[in-house]
Amino acid sequence: MFELDSISQMQLDAIREVGNIGAGHAALALSEMIGRTVEIDIPKAELVSVYNLDSYYDDPDAGYAAVFAASDSTEPLNFMLLLKEDAVAEIVSLLVAKQFGMQMDFSSMPQEMIDSALGEVGNILLGSFLNSVNSLLGVTSGITTPSVTHDMLAAILSVVSAMFGQYGDIALVTKSNLTITSAGQSHSLDANILLTGEPHVLEMLLKKLGVIGA
Repeated sequence: MFELDSISQMQLDAIREVGNIGAGHAALALSEMIGRTVEIDIPKAELVSVYNLDSYYDDPDAGYAAVFAASDSTEPLNFMLLLKEDAVAEIVSLLVAKQFGMQMDFSSMPQEMIDSALGEVGNILLGSFLNSVNSLLGVTSGITTPSVTHDMLAAILSVVSAMFGQYGDIALVTKSNLTITSAGQSHSLDANILLTGEPHVLEMLLKKLGVIGA
């Protein structure tokens, strides 16, 4: 088992590549889902202690939505999609327009509709991220039904530390800037995907990438 402070630069670069691949697949899936062009910049992927996540983000009082899911394998990977509420409004509005063929005022949508749409988004994005990890590990696993919550960032990260800390104290955090083009206008949104699992799962990824010996 390795510790966060013992990871070499080569290992860190390899782990970041996992995040880059996963985020790229997730952006493509989102584009197909909402029927709009989605471009992604080079994602920023870091390994962070789950107990120090609050220092990794700005403005702990900002409103966020979080979508939680896990792989259905015997040694589950745990995922979280983290979006600012303004990004939620943008993505949900586009998804509803694609599904129903009509524009709806986000402020008039029932919370159940918003959370259902967010669950769909989380299922597609996190499932795509999981598929990229599955490919690297050479395994097949699906994703559990996502759950959605809304709160201040500090409160969400507190829950994440408690939940994810049961499986390991290291999280892969992928932060991406998505540009969605709709009706000739481009909107820039931040999307964050967190991945954790048993500590040896990260070692398995490194072995598959040829960074450390089998």
